Amino acid sequence: MFRFIKSMMWFIKKNWYRYVLVLFFGLIVSFLTLLPTQIIGILTDAVEHNEVTKDFLIYKVLIPFIVVIVLIYLMQLVKRTCMNRLTTTLYYALQSRYMDSILSQDQTFFSNFASGDLLTRALGDINTVKFSGGNRLLNIFLELVTVFITFIAMILIDPILAVASFIPLSCILVINIMLKIKVTENWKLVREKTSDMGNVVLESITNVRTIRAYSKEEENLQKNLKYSEEAYIAEKKNLKINVIFQPLFQFIVMLSTVICFSLGAYFYYIGRLDNLASLVKFAMYLGLFQTPLTRIGNMINNFYQSLISADRLNEVYNSKNKVIDGDIKISEIKSIEFKNMSYTYDNDSFKTLDNISFRLESGQTLGIVGKTGSGKSTLVKQLLRQMPTDNNMLYINDIKVEDIDKYSLRELISYVPQEHVLFSRSVFENVKLGKENSTDEEVFEAIRRADFEKDIDNLSDGLDTVVGEYGVTLSGGQKQRLSIARAFLKNSDILILDDSLSAVDGKTEANIISSIKKYRKNKTNIIVAHRLSAVMFSDHIIVLDNGKIVESGNHKELMDLHGWYYTQFTSQEMTGGVKDEA
Repeated sequence: MFRFIKSMMWFIKKNWYRYVLVLFFGLIVSFLTLLPTQIIGILTDAVEHNEVTKDFLIYKVLIPFIVVIVLIYLMQLVKRTCMNRLTTTLYYALQSRYMDSILSQDQTFFSNFASGDLLTRALGDINTVKFSGGNRLLNIFLELVTVFITFIAMILIDPILAVASFIPLSCILVINIMLKIKVTENWKLVREKTSDMGNVVLESITNVRTIRAYSKEEENLQKNLKYSEEAYIAEKKNLKINVIFQPLFQFIVMLSTVICFSLGAYFYYIGRLDNLASLVKFAMYLGLFQTPLTRIGNMINNFYQSLISADRLNEVYNSKNKVIDGDIKISEIKSIEFKNMSYTYDNDSFKTLDNISFRLESGQTLGIVGKTGSGKSTLVKQLLRQMPTDNNMLYINDIKVEDIDKYSLRELISYVPQEHVLFSRSVFENVKLGKENSTDEEVFEAIRRADFEKDIDNLSDGLDTVVGEYGVTLSGGQKQRLSIARAFLKNSDILILDDSLSAVDGKTEANIISSIKKYRKNKTNIIVAHRLSAVMFSDHIIVLDNGKIVESGNHKELMDLHGWYYTQFTSQEMTGGVKDEA
């Protein structure tokens, strides 16, 4: 429990007053719950001595009882309200911290954590921690206070009877301590299997069109059933513990009650208890004692589960971004220089980038070409600060990139990745993501420059057409051009097209290249492509092979070299160099 509290200190320190409020009203409730027993004791004593009158019932029993019940209700209402607000605040804080942690990570993090796993942690584990960090943590303390107070009251009536009634109930705590390892192991397995199932389900939903295209529905169904069954078996083992031990706890409570009445009646018979009211009050105190003790046992069991969930969240919270972030904020990019840049992915034995060096001035266009897997995308991602770099390898405005604030750098870059990222919004809204405060006219102009204007009439609702998740209602070329339109709208100092013209036909590619040359002639452009017609106008072109620059120059210079670029360009020219739009 203390390990869990330690992991929650970041929230407790900021919201200590909320915990204090709940504890304050909870303590009042704990003391108020003792008063009805006192009233019943007074009534029992009066009945025993034949002192019951109308006035006695009204002023000594009924009115005090009503007042106490109303006070308990009001205090409980305030306590529950404060506790619910605390739990809601904690849930929001956990979600916010979780998203902040994910959004601040580099690419290495997402190589280690699958999307389905992250989603399961966000939904299941955060929910588990929310209840324990809010309700259970405070309730355990308040229940302990109630147990302590009622046990003192029981001892004051008769110490031997109190200890005899407590001995069976202590077994509840002992059993929970013994179950800690088993419950912890089982819950860890449950969360792992649930994450695995989440990964498979998300993978199936995301790739449903590919699954159908290859007639793999049955195979995919069996795969989902397999992981679902594993999650079910793990959860079933966890539930068995509750099924077995919950009745045991109830048996222990019944045993304690039997001891209370049997031994209490005997003590009353031999005169150890002064009157019947003492036995009645003891029995009522025992009821107040048993219920919270049983709840504590159950909540401790849940806390073991919360520890696992908290550890899973801390794996995300404590993941360190390997990308070094600086303090220098820049407002423009005048130059980019790579100096002997090398990069190796984790768990790889070879260099993806090997001794890359070049300089790009503002207003220039750079083309990057090469074989598949030669390191083209890895190179441009270094500019986006998505992956860690060694010191003194990359300079922006002659400043080490590690000294520059990465967010100010990204603000100056428009990036169109290979994987076209579209959201389940309208075409217009997807483009406007590039610049939220843009006017409608600016959005229309960006669409025109990306050569998407001709497709608007073919969409069911024009620019208001919802493209669906991941843009499933659009063709590959349409998705590419919408992503390019978004980048045009942002109009940053640097435009990076990472193989973003692969799904458009030759005429459309020419129109987009024409827009780049016309409207971005004074800005820097970096174009990664397989089709050399997309880069032949560039001021400088580099050819990568196995992470190394094997050729560099402009189009004419590379053609004169008669190397890979010449061979590839000639081959593409002979075949027309044109693709139908996908």
